[in-house]
Amino acid sequence: MGGHSWFGNLSKQNGFYEHQVSPFQQNLFKGVFSTGAPKFAFRLGRQAIFVLPPLAFYYYLADWAVKENNHHHSKAYLKKHGHAE
Repeated sequence: MGGHSWFGNLSKQNGFYEHQVSPFQQNLFKGVFSTGAPKFAFRLGRQAIFVLPPLAFYYYLADWAVKENNHHHSKAYLKKHGHAE
């Protein structure tokens, strides 16, 4: 079909080996709970000191900004500062 017969005639490769393991011999989740989870928790805990303080700061900053915005748009604030209703 259209002169693409060269694709099936690629050169041979020497010194290239492939190894496979039978799906019946693989242990996909070996060590996940015994070593993987504790290592993950340890590494997460070591990074918490760098992540949690800025996260808490920006959370409380956003919370303050929302409260301040709601206060500035309340009837009491507008009435106090002489804005028309």
